[in-house]
Amino acid sequence: MELPVHGSSNSSAPPNATGNGTAELSLCDILGPRRSPFFLPVTGVYLLIFLTGLSGNLLTCAVMAKHKKMRNPTNLYLLSLAVSDLLVLLFGMPLEVYDLWQNYPFPFGEGGCYFKTFLFETVCFASILNVTALSVERYIAVVHPLKTRYLSTNQHAKRVIGVLWAASMACAVPNTSLHGIFYLPERAEESAICTVLQPLWVYNVVMQVTTVCFFFVPMAVISMLYLVMGLHLGRGRRRPGARRGRTCGGDTRRRIRLETGRRRQVIKMLCESGRSSHAVLI
Repeated sequence: MELPVHGSSNSSAPPNATGNGTAELSLCDILGPRRSPFFLPVTGVYLLIFLTGLSGNLLTCAVMAKHKKMRNPTNLYLLSLAVSDLLVLLFGMPLEVYDLWQNYPFPFGEGGCYFKTFLFETVCFASILNVTALSVERYIAVVHPLKTRYLSTNQHAKRVIGVLWAASMACAVPNTSLHGIFYLPERAEESAICTVLQPLWVYNVVMQVTTVCFFFVPMAVISMLYLVMGLHLGRGRRRPGARRGRTCGGDTRRRIRLETGRRRQVIKMLCESGRSSHAVLI
């Protein structure tokens, strides 16, 4: 959420504001309180999220690093998601907590403001694109299993993940370039705020384009892919496997039972993956 600095920057201190107490009061009137009134409860929630997310994502990375058998395309996408979560937890969340504790002045300068905005934009875009790519990989594995030999490989997944992160960084540049450090003319040192400096209509256009490209389009693609996968698995279940099982031998019946079990596992996986995908998008 951006501070309404464009509207408040037109305000000025009262002409008789000569004492420190009056000047401090005027600064609070313009920029709001230095510390958020919700600092303690929000910090407690952030701490819980930090401990839970850090432990879970570190375990994911540790398992992937220790067990080579776990390094398949699906788990590589999950590893990429874990890395994006760790970047937010280790770098983004401390900055958010600091902003709650002291809204101004922003102590990290112009570079810190760019880094904060660029980090949040990049990891958000990377998470959405990774979930979309994971859905495409599952779609190929279910609907076009013969293509998995050359499309669902570790090398192909690594290349796709690299392209996704590069695209996320490129798409984070426009919004990052709109931000900077805002100063009040007479109290520059104590009024520094990292916020949008460009006209708000430019920021609104960037946000609208971003919302379409990284929310509505991925949501539609993922929903369509899971719908097609569900229909494909449903047609497979309606095949007359029971009659074939009664007329064939024991090996054939065992294969049919194994195939049915695998299909049930795939359906369960698709439901869980689809639910997590929509959670990330939201």
